[in-house]
Amino acid sequence: MKKLILIALFILTLINESKGQETTTNKTFNSFVEWNFGVALIGDDLGIDGIFPGTSVLWGRTYISKNDIIFEYQAGFALPSLVTGKIGVGRKFNNTQVVLGVRPFPFNTYLQSSFTNKKKGYWIISLEYNPLDSGSDISFESKAILNFGYRWHINKK
Repeated sequence: MKKLILIALFILTLINESKGQETTTNKTFNSFVEWNFGVALIGDDLGIDGIFPGTSVLWGRTYISKNDIIFEYQAGFALPSLVTGKIGVGRKFNNTQVVLGVRPFPFNTYLQSSFTNKKKGYWIISLEYNPLDSGSDISFESKAILNFGYRWHINKK
């Protein structure tokens, strides 16, 4: 588990440093703080054993190319898993962002959509699914997660 966290932090550091290599001025990036709340479906491949609530606070960045292609990452603290993060790619449609990605811990794939972007921030919703055996430690026993969140803009460029 410690190796996974260290690898994720290393990748985030590289991504953050790589922005200095950008050659186009047609990209935008937004830093944000996000608060999430939701429920995890706990179970195995044979069925759902229960529902468990959770919450998280994350810091992240969203990069949007001139062609409205999105790359974003985030990391932070969560309950009950203590740490979490997400990395994804997607597309911007008018004022809505749709992102498909991976949450390394607890492991899930996700589809996320934003709602109308306002001056201070915007709401998001994500539906996550664990394609692995939900009894494994890396999934924190979740089979799926329904998540709602709010993102506050830190800086918008």
